[in-house]
Amino acid sequence: MKNTVKCYRCGKEYDLNPRKVKEVISCSHCHQQMKFTKKTATRFQIVRYLFVLVICIIIAFGINLVSNDNYLVLLATLAVAMGVSLYADQLCLNLTGMIFGLEYEEYHEEKKTKKEIRKERSKPKKGLFRKKED
Repeated sequence: MKNTVKCYRCGKEYDLNPRKVKEVISCSHCHQQMKFTKKTATRFQIVRYLFVLVICIIIAFGINLVSNDNYLVLLATLAVAMGVSLYADQLCLNLTGMIFGLEYEEYHEEKKTKKEIRKERSKPKKGLFRKKED
């Protein structure tokens, strides 16, 4: 499935390279940032959970084979699972793009002023060991 992205600021439409798919992208023309829609983010999470399930099944299958005292199979299975997990997010993003397609929306990064940051730091933290007020 081809993924074309249209910028919300300048209106430029361009094809998304499947190898460079990200959750937040920038327009190549005006540098406006765009992120996944809620619908796409939900689909991405589902694909990620299914991917983890498949990896767990593969590991369980490897452990089942170990019952025959073949530890080399277990080590190979764990090595493959660990190797695949390094690229799991990118692989799941590509799978989501191929199966459902990716949709982006406008993204504004919230920047806090120094005054707001100081205000947050000065607030008393709620927790188990706070002072009781009489």
